[in-house]
Amino acid sequence: MNYGFPKSLWTGLGDVSANAIQMICATFVVYSLMKPNPQILDIFKWIGGLYLIYLAIKFLVRKTSLTIDKTFGTRSAFDLFKDGFISALFSPGAIVFFLVMFPTFLDPNNNFIIHFTILMTTHVFLDFFFLTIYAGISSRIAIFLKNYPNLISRLSGCVLLFLAYRILSTKINL
Repeated sequence: MNYGFPKSLWTGLGDVSANAIQMICATFVVYSLMKPNPQILDIFKWIGGLYLIYLAIKFLVRKTSLTIDKTFGTRSAFDLFKDGFISALFSPGAIVFFLVMFPTFLDPNNNFIIHFTILMTTHVFLDFFFLTIYAGISSRIAIFLKNYPNLISRLSGCVLLFLAYRILSTKINL
């Protein structure tokens, strides 16, 4: 919201770049750990789901304030890319999703690399598409959000609770 639409796309590119790295690492790490111990995915599932519940509660109870700078800062595209990359790379929600859910869509015995490449490419393009939409509408809804600063926190908390529920209730068959 602080840098305008064109510059915010660099943050989105950083985000999806980090997600691609997470997908590659999580998928291949999970499969390498599952060979000697197939229950490892259930352990990741419970740790991740409980952590998402913890994060959701933090979002639901915290008070936030929103400051919007209309001067559209002077940060470089690289700085914005780096911010998006680092934020996404260390995002617990993304890590949990890619560790727990992403591998369940892949069959290691059936064209694994091709399916992984298609799934990763699809996710990256859809993620960037929705980030672009968000970047485009953020300046339009900034005034509304300024009047309701806790709205994003509450919505984020609800989304995290929903994701935790989905992760914890999903039966994983690999």
